[in-house]
Amino acid sequence: MSSDDDINNTSASNTRKNKKNIGGRPVGPVWNYFTKGEKVGKGRYKATCNFCGTTLKRGEPVELESHLANHCSKANSQVVRKFLTKILSDNSDEIKSNKKRKTTNSQSSLSQFVISPKLDNPKIKRIHNAWTRAFTICGISWNII
Repeated sequence: MSSDDDINNTSASNTRKNKKNIGGRPVGPVWNYFTKGEKVGKGRYKATCNFCGTTLKRGEPVELESHLANHCSKANSQVVRKFLTKILSDNSDEIKSNKKRKTTNSQSSLSQFVISPKLDNPKIKRIHNAWTRAFTICGISWNII
């Protein structure tokens, strides 16, 4: 093998290694409206809005979308509408996927399980006496009654 072949093989293997290590999550479409600044963490950069020039310390995509949808006064209406609808659709997806929250109205009412008893006069008198004793013992003012 000649030295030219060695150089070609080495450069080909380096190219394959570089392509293999590039990976990672692609940047979101929101970055089309921001300029990346210095790196502040793994996969995080300072971001400057291309419309109003506002600098965000940590370019989280959610914060960038929120800025364009709610805070940027110079963004055009199409961009604002685009990110408002994205935020609203993301919120509705979260509500639908929340396992604790029931979205159906199949819950039974309390009146289906409790039968309202008819109280006779002696029973009503005993209840009133119990309330009177409770207020007296606890020292609760009669004005509250």
